[in-house]
Amino acid sequence: LKTSFWPRSPRPTLQPIMAKDDLVPYVNTWFWPSFTLVGASSLCFGVYIGKITNSHEWKEIFLDYCHHKRTVHSPNPLDKIARGIMSVLKIAPK
Repeated sequence: LKTSFWPRSPRPTLQPIMAKDDLVPYVNTWFWPSFTLVGASSLCFGVYIGKITNSHEWKEIFLDYCHHKRTVHSPNPLDKIARGIMSVLKIAPK
């Protein structure tokens, strides 16, 4: 009594198990990935040119944040010198 589901063939073959009639003729695998890519890039471009949201404010906020991080947390020697000169110029009479 055999209990396996698939009968063993006398010699192994590399042919597919499914019959040709069971296969679908065409599977659309390009539409949704390309639609997602076009949609996401269009959204990013719309934000960039300012049509979807005011992206210029976001750019200014981001630049202010980067400048703050650069000057406060990891100042290099040239930044220290420039801040010293600017503080001297600030108290100098006009």
